Amino acid sequence: VYSGSKEEKKKLVREDRLPSATEVIRSDLDARDLYRNEVQTKLEDVRAEYLYQKGVGLEDLSELVGLLKEAKLALDSWFGFIPDEE
Repeated sequence: VYSGSKEEKKKLVREDRLPSATEVIRSDLDARDLYRNEVQTKLEDVRAEYLYQKGVGLEDLSELVGLLKEAKLALDSWFGFIPDEE
């Protein structure tokens, strides 16, 4: 989805500068890769925090809960690329 202003969109159309289907697909793939990487990083952070908390007797789980929420947001963004029909 192009996030430019209405005027910018009109200008692109008038100047026949719309992105090709290949460019759009490549852009979507790049975004999906970035979200996938974010999910992997968040899950690694969750694992590390869990192991740390496990070692100290699970004293304060607020950091772990926060990391889990961040991981869920990253997953939601990643899964957002999947069409509803699938």
